[in-house]
Amino acid sequence: MATILSSKMLALLVLFCLCMEIYTFPVELTAFKEQEQTTKPQIPMSAPAISYSVTKNDQGAVYDWQNDKITIRLAASQTQGLFTLTEDAMKPTFKLGLHMHRKHAETFHILEGEVEFRLDKNTQIAQPGTTIHVPSNVPHGVRVINGRPARMLMLYAPGGFENILKEMKTFTDAQFADEKFMTAFDEKHDNIILE
Repeated sequence: MATILSSKMLALLVLFCLCMEIYTFPVELTAFKEQEQTTKPQIPMSAPAISYSVTKNDQGAVYDWQNDKITIRLAASQTQGLFTLTEDAMKPTFKLGLHMHRKHAETFHILEGEVEFRLDKNTQIAQPGTTIHVPSNVPHGVRVINGRPARMLMLYAPGGFENILKEMKTFTDAQFADEKFMTAFDEKHDNIILE
C-alpha cells in the first residue's frame, strides 16, 4: 500500500511542479510539438519545375540516315538537361569508327541484333539485354555484325545530342563530303575522331 501511495504522491508532485512552472514562468513548450512527418523527397526550391514526360512509340523526332534511323525518345528539354535518350535502328551496314568525347558519356542498351563495340583496346560483342556505359575520354567504335539489323537505346549525358542531329539534318551532300567542314563540326560538338 505504501508503494501505491508513493506512486500516486509522486505523480501529484510532478503535476504540481509542472503546473507551477507553467504558471510562474512564461515558457514556450515548442520543443515538444510533434513535427509533421513526410515521405516526399525534399526538392530544392531552386530546382525548375518541369512536368513528367510520356513518349509513345510513334512520337519523337526521327532522323533517318543512310545507315540508321534515330528517334529521340527524351530530349534534354524533358530531362532538365541531364540526358538525351534515343532509339537507334541500325541497318546491317552501320559502322561508326573509333572516336571519343571529352565532355559527355554515352550508355547503350541493346534491344535487337548484335553490335560490336571497340572500347579502348578491347572488343565487346553486345547482344540483346547487354548494357554498355562509355564514360568521357574513352575511345570507342560501334558496328553492327552478322549481316542483320540491330536496335538499341542510347543515353547521352549531359543532354543535347538532339541538337547535333538537327544541325546535321540541314547539311548538303557537299558539306558531308567536305573533310574540313566535318572536322570543324565534330570539334564543335565534342566528337574527337580517332580513325
